[in-house]
Amino acid sequence: MNRISTGPTHAIPTLAVLSAATFLPACETATSVSTSGSGFGPATSWSEPIADYLAVGEANFPDGFTREITALDAFDPDGRGPQPELLWIGYGDATRNMGSKTPVEFRYFISPEDPGYRVARVLAAPPVTPTQQGERQRTPFDTGEEQIEPYRVVDGVLWQAGVDSTDADELWTQAKPAEHRPIEGNVFRLDDRHGQPAWRKFRTIPGGEHVHDICAYDGSIWAVGSGSAHRTEWESGEIFRYLWRSDDGGETFEPALRVMFPEKGKGDTRFRRLLPVGDSLYVFGYVNPFVDGGPIEGRHVRLRDGMVGDVGGEIADLLVLRTWPLDGETGLALARNPDRTTRMFVVEAEGVRELDAWSDLAVVDVAPVGSAASSGEFLLVAGDRAEEPAHAVFAFSMEDVRANRPPREILDLPEVAPSAIAVWRGDLFIGTREGAVLRARSERP
Repeated sequence: MNRISTGPTHAIPTLAVLSAATFLPACETATSVSTSGSGFGPATSWSEPIADYLAVGEANFPDGFTREITALDAFDPDGRGPQPELLWIGYGDATRNMGSKTPVEFRYFISPEDPGYRVARVLAAPPVTPTQQGERQRTPFDTGEEQIEPYRVVDGVLWQAGVDSTDADELWTQAKPAEHRPIEGNVFRLDDRHGQPAWRKFRTIPGGEHVHDICAYDGSIWAVGSGSAHRTEWESGEIFRYLWRSDDGGETFEPALRVMFPEKGKGDTRFRRLLPVGDSLYVFGYVNPFVDGGPIEGRHVRLRDGMVGDVGGEIADLLVLRTWPLDGETGLALARNPDRTTRMFVVEAEGVRELDAWSDLAVVDVAPVGSAASSGEFLLVAGDRAEEPAHAVFAFSMEDVRANRPPREILDLPEVAPSAIAVWRGDLFIGTREGAVLRARSERP
């Protein structure tokens, strides 16, 4: 048994532990190349794709629930999928267990000229066997999840990590023959069924009470989350943060790291975000000693050359909210201070450094311009710390990131509370905290 932090840790054989390893900020580089950016017209109302979900939430939780579009992802399967470049949305509320009230679905759009959403089937029983993956679906589109976000491209295929299984799925797993009532979590892979998009459900994450992220690294598929091996552990207060690994395309996963919250029944711990860059995989997590009222603190590790070490520097104790891969060698991480203000960091194989030039912005989301960010151009939506709650869309390039230059404002968003953005077939789409999607048409010739 190896240890990388407080509590027991299990490592797969290919991972050794770096003794007292700390990864410090990487050096900055300067460049004179400027961002070309993109021009868009004003953002106008386009679609209300979760109106039915909002009605259920209002009826069941009049004191409030998550109403926002949690993710927007324009995925181009490069000719391998059923249709070119669909726009997928995320929504739901894992805290309120909204998926137990009404099926949370994979919803998508097929054209910028058609604001009507479609719903994808969920293949909860693999086609090669009759094995059921969770409780019987209420509809063919039922994910068995409480919330959808984020979408991730894994080896050229779109995946989604199941944030929180519904009560019915959890009870189905607990009824399996076993010494203790097991806990499992879901991941989903976009497939094709009779020429239409469909999601294959893998209820194969052992211990996955929550599964927060998924990625490809070093020839395997990796996922992160939290939970316990079975209900006996969970109910005794033994809560673990997990890193799982699959070497068979998601058919099975095994724990690669499992780290318990230091004191039974005293708090929560999770790995929440992944970011593969170059030859390294960053795993961002936290501990939350809520019983004693302590602050949430970051707990992050890096995998490299089959070894695991703690991530140091200014990000070490911060809660990482989101990560965005950029060009394969560089990524971004959004972290939160104890006072709930946010900071942006550049993540590279050799270390992590803060984007000081972005310190005036409260970043919400980042999206590439063009397929797979091949252009090296990106957009972000952010609030102005000095003029909250004013938001705007900004453009930046990889060279801006490397040189620590501020992004360039290209579109003001008056009276809009954005939650997600995507560039889809040339236009900009903005998800809002009230569950709507806006469209800003491209003004490029």
